[in-house]
Amino acid sequence: MDFVIGAVAASGAVLVSNPMDVLKTRMQLQGELKARGHYAIIYKNIVHAAFAVAKADGIVGLQKGLVPAVGYQIVMNGIRFGLYQKILDSGIITRDDGSVSTLGCIFAGVSVGVVGGFVGSPLYL
Repeated sequence: MDFVIGAVAASGAVLVSNPMDVLKTRMQLQGELKARGHYAIIYKNIVHAAFAVAKADGIVGLQKGLVPAVGYQIVMNGIRFGLYQKILDSGIITRDDGSVSTLGCIFAGVSVGVVGGFVGSPLYL
């Protein structure tokens, strides 16, 4: 269940943040193939870029690349939340008195973060 909760939460976040990524990438790449000072500045600022993209590609143009972005979040965060809960449920990082070891939590968090990042990396690229 934690896999699903993590995946849904991350997918909701990417729905809001994806337009900013689209605009950031477009602004970074304007004039990329031309010599410095020999290209036209298409996007003056983030607001201008948003209006220009919406005008040229429609409002849907602000969500380009949404499918791989959601896929990446589902895989990466689903794995992170799901595996972390499995480690907690297994009792590996739980002390005899029922409390959870701080160092165990840190190690578990780092471990599942590495696994999630490794598995999700192809979708991010």
